[in-house]
Amino acid sequence: RKLAKGGYSVQDEIDLHGMTVAEAKPRLADFIDYSARQGRLCVRVVHGKGLGSGNRGPVLKNAVNRWLRKWDSVLAFVSTRQVDGGTGAIYVLLQKV
Repeated sequence: RKLAKGGYSVQDEIDLHGMTVAEAKPRLADFIDYSARQGRLCVRVVHGKGLGSGNRGPVLKNAVNRWLRKWDSVLAFVSTRQVDGGTGAIYVLLQKV
């Protein structure tokens, strides 16, 4: 609940908006790994809302969701508050590595 309400200060951010899935995955993996090793608790990932994806829906948003569920250093993630991007971005809570 605290994460969803923006109760943690965002310590870093990556913007994947406009990237392909193939471009975004290694960049996000490196960012999450680096952030966790640096002891960052909360980061923001901007993936966009998928408005340019047409009938396919939000391709990158769905891919980011799948990836984050598999990574051990990710404790939780949730869409950001409207002021921080709404459904086009997420807060990610990390555990230190």
